[in-house]
Amino acid sequence: MNNSIVNETINNQLNHRSIRRFKDKAVEPKIIKTLLDVANQTSSSVAMQGYSIIRITDSNLKKEISDICMQKHVSVAPEVWIFVVDAYRNAKISASKDVYTDYSNSMDRFFQGFSDALLSAQNVMVALESMGLGGVFLGSILNDSQKLIDLLELPEYTFPALGLEFGYPDEDPDVKPRMELELKVFENKYKIEEDYGKAIEKYDNIMKAYYENREDNFRLESFSSHVVNMLSRGIEPRVKILNTIRKQGFEFALEYIPENEIKRMYKSLPKEIDEEIFDVSRLGFKYSSSVKEMFEKYPFVKEYLLMINPRFNVLKTITASSDFEKVTLELLAEMGDMPVESLIYMIESRIDEE
Repeated sequence: MNNSIVNETINNQLNHRSIRRFKDKAVEPKIIKTLLDVANQTSSSVAMQGYSIIRITDSNLKKEISDICMQKHVSVAPEVWIFVVDAYRNAKISASKDVYTDYSNSMDRFFQGFSDALLSAQNVMVALESMGLGGVFLGSILNDSQKLIDLLELPEYTFPALGLEFGYPDEDPDVKPRMELELKVFENKYKIEEDYGKAIEKYDNIMKAYYENREDNFRLESFSSHVVNMLSRGIEPRVKILNTIRKQGFEFALEYIPENEIKRMYKSLPKEIDEEIFDVSRLGFKYSSSVKEMFEKYPFVKEYLLMINPRFNVLKTITASSDFEKVTLELLAEMGDMPVESLIYMIESRIDEE
């Protein structure tokens, strides 16, 4: 940070700390109003303002949210705000003018709202710290996004993006060191290190010293150890979070991508399964299973197939013909130019969502 320009705003940002313990003092209404005004004036993608804020004032609701976050301090924080992706409002505005589009719930709208929500949350953090308050972001609200959606009674086309708790600090933690800029700021193209273990060595030592000197030290580890620890575990609802987003009505518009076109770092491509080995799938599907019978049992699968692979548009015509009774999953996979095993797997995954 040497040779940097510093003013009061920048000084506050350079000294940002996560605050989780607060004084038993309410944040004044005038400050709340100011912070909401700051949030409201945040930059917004194509001026759609595709986000909303839910201020949690019910103590019982705070407790339930703290259980989702697995962080007790959330239940006693003076202020807890949830920033929400909100494509619902604009879809309703459009509908009020008798305009119904296919793009109100697209992933473009989702990411616009997600970006707006995060930008707004960061703006609020900068503003509250400038007034002597402190806070911490709560990505942990996504530990069980479906439960939070239910608790907040979020309608379709919405999704909780980020939480924020704040108040008057009752702790004074040290500023946590950050990784050297050379490791995460590049020019014109991405820089790949030859040896990441060696590249992170200096920062590892800095973090070890930081934890050793901390008064309320609760762990002693390097950054690389922290990375391994975090990447070695996963919370199931977070790992499967796309399912929850889809249940909220957002359309992924996925297309089939051949396995050899999907970038992977370490995992080897799955071996091809010989037809003689493949007998019956988990839900009872075979190569010879009738697509017509499948559609009769699971009518939503047809719409799903039309969404994931443009080649399946042929279904719009053949389903009305007498030849449709002859169409098997194997033949359908050929129409879509994809392995039948992959097709069956994707169909079963969609059925599991219902």
